[in-house]
Amino acid sequence: MPDQNEFKAPYIKIEDIRAAADDFRKKHWHSDNLPVDIFEILEFELNIEVRTISNLREAGDVDALLLGNLKTIVVDQSDFLNERAQTRLRFSIAHEIGHLVLHADIFAKINYSSVEEWIKFFQKIPDDQYTWIEQHAYEFAGRLLVPREKLIERLNDAVSIAERRGFDAWDSSGESAREYIAHGIARHFAVSGQVIEKRLVKEILLRKVYT
Repeated sequence: MPDQNEFKAPYIKIEDIRAAADDFRKKHWHSDNLPVDIFEILEFELNIEVRTISNLREAGDVDALLLGNLKTIVVDQSDFLNERAQTRLRFSIAHEIGHLVLHADIFAKINYSSVEEWIKFFQKIPDDQYTWIEQHAYEFAGRLLVPREKLIERLNDAVSIAERRGFDAWDSSGESAREYIAHGIARHFAVSGQVIEKRLVKEILLRKVYT
């Protein structure tokens, strides 16, 4: 079992993470439709079990966790059963798939038998290293659920609507306009408005001409 204090996150360029997410989507989501059905991918493409555990978030401040067998994702039971939490749950599972794709070799070495041991292990990893692997998975999940080309299409439509409603300088008028645009787009991808805002910033799409 690896020593938490010696844990090192791999260096992965953001371009490579995005390419990995795009490749994964093309391979496992056999449709051009939105939203990407992450549960269908888990069941029919990856053969990964979703196991529910009560109070997972309270126990470890996590919404989901990929186990070392690389065949099980543990999720918080209350989220799984709550229809209003499905958007968050979808992103959490996509995040864990990011770990599967980007960090499989790391997770396979941490094969604890209980979720509690897993949580304790990750809580003892140096903060900077934990932040790196989490940022990798966040970027992967965002790109997986929000394909860039589809985002541009929806953004152009949303901007046209916003401008007709008075947001004629929406891209430079602050958070309220950006939130308005993002929440109008989010429902098409079944993600939160915050996820769309981050994609808009990260993909450098906040400008007047979209190509």
